[in-house]
Amino acid sequence: MHTIELDYVRKHEKLAGKALLMVLAALLVLLLSAWYYLSVSHEVERRAQRVADNRHTLQRLQPARERPRDKGLDQAINQANAVWQSLNQPWPALFSALEQSKTDDVALLAVEPDPLKHSVRITAEVKKREAMLSYIERLEQQPGLGSVVLLEHHINQQDNEKPFRFSVLAAWKPEP
Repeated sequence: MHTIELDYVRKHEKLAGKALLMVLAALLVLLLSAWYYLSVSHEVERRAQRVADNRHTLQRLQPARERPRDKGLDQAINQANAVWQSLNQPWPALFSALEQSKTDDVALLAVEPDPLKHSVRITAEVKKREAMLSYIERLEQQPGLGSVVLLEHHINQQDNEKPFRFSVLAAWKPEP
């Protein structure tokens, strides 16, 4: 029969080599993890700096917020715009239309243009009612005027000839 060897104090050299190998592998994994953490940390810092630079550039490129304007300045601007708009009207077309429709029977007393409403009020006198009606028809035929409306008419009793005084309102068409 074989003898049984019972050695309870045997050295385990194979296990010591494996343990050392495991410790070295764990240390390598730890070093690689630390290196990866540092590289990611540097990348995050670099991108955060780029975001901050972009925000600064964006703030610099955005227009400055307007401060509230003075009401007096707004009123002056509106008045200047109204003057500019009244000057920037087709005056030659209006005067040409009035001159072309004028006859010897009609005496123009007033021409009151309203550039903002694109209308003109004309006050005139005639000796006969027919001359008034024909003048209104001639105004309607002018290309610079449209929708001529008789606003008022009356006989001037103070004058010996008793002429008809009338007012018309015409739309003032802009030049094409």
